Amino acid sequence: MNTFLKSAFLAGFLLISASLMSKDRDFSISLGTVNAKTINFEISNAKNVSLFVYNDIDGEIFSEKLDAENVISKSYDLKELSTGTYYLVAESEGKVEKYRISINKDNVMEVDKTPVSVINKPEYSVSGNFVKLHMSDVKNPVMISVTDFADSTYYTATKQSENGDLNVTFDLDRNTSENYIIRVEENGNVFNKIISLK
Repeated sequence: MNTFLKSAFLAGFLLISASLMSKDRDFSISLGTVNAKTINFEISNAKNVSLFVYNDIDGEIFSEKLDAENVISKSYDLKELSTGTYYLVAESEGKVEKYRISINKDNVMEVDKTPVSVINKPEYSVSGNFVKLHMSDVKNPVMISVTDFADSTYYTATKQSENGDLNVTFDLDRNTSENYIIRVEENGNVFNKIISLK
């Protein structure tokens, strides 16, 4: 898997300014029919959604960026792909969904209509020195740390959610550092956010 695709799953480095950040309603995918080796699907609220098709051997095979608020229909012709397991991945600022595509030795393609994984990314809002971290659908312990670019640690904790939601507020001092890195890890998925207080 190439470096860019790994980063899509493992890290989300984004530089955000110290202002309130709003989150739009996230995308949803409805997988339709598979004709020969063509996959058909609809995606709603596809604003700033990236689509990837990849496998573990060849890495990324195809990618595109969508920017539509309405429902759009997509068709991918995968006739050039050989026998094996592939994945269709949709990623927005808020989540990553991954669907399995299998092509058997008889050249027949099957697509799982349910994602093999859904990762809800941490959400942040910034107001002055206060940074609020929110995570939804949390099922596992979450390890959180806050450091600066010099690797000084200001916060480290493991949090557990009782109702699926996790909320943590940090009071970051711009006199100590203008930039902080918030690292969040849940179930092997790691997300890093750079907070700039300039």
